Amino acid sequence: MTDQAAAIEEIGGRISSRVSELRRRAGLSLDRLAERSGLSKGTVVGIENGHANPTIAILCRLAAALSVSVSDLVEVPERVETLLSTERTTPKKLWQSENGGAAILQSAISGATMFELWSWTLGPGETYASEAHSRDTAELIAVQSGNLEITVGSESIRLCTGEAARLRTDQPHSYRAIGRERAEFTMAVLERDFSSVS
Repeated sequence: MTDQAAAIEEIGGRISSRVSELRRRAGLSLDRLAERSGLSKGTVVGIENGHANPTIAILCRLAAALSVSVSDLVEVPERVETLLSTERTTPKKLWQSENGGAAILQSAISGATMFELWSWTLGPGETYASEAHSRDTAELIAVQSGNLEITVGSESIRLCTGEAARLRTDQPHSYRAIGRERAEFTMAVLERDFSSVS
């Protein structure tokens, strides 16, 4: 087993136990968590049993439904999270490709409103496709280097180095590095838990 495969398996195990723990702590059944996250019960069961490799979009849906951040699904916090005036965070690589692509969760704030800061790299010509996030999820994208094509639903936008965009990603979307260079960009994600709103 490669180091990368071992790291992915380790993260998968942590996610499995954390989702189960957080669901029980919130007093949610498997059916209720599936309903709140907009996922199938089979997907939630597969994740809790360690038989699924959830995408970042699925992790975002689960985190919002549990009122935590994706970071909270990956590791057990050392203490009850409170927002201090200043607080150091530890970046976590949650996706990596053979083409040099990577998604690193730099920092996150948990709660009914989840806010996350990501650093992304896509190899030349590489595409990362995502399922829809929760209702009204917003993203801010700023391209540090290369050229990036973003598709949200049926709309596409191309960004060059130094350009930025606002997105509403509650529908399928994708990011693609255009040309022969890799694309590096920063992403801020704001996702709210609307599951308790009728």
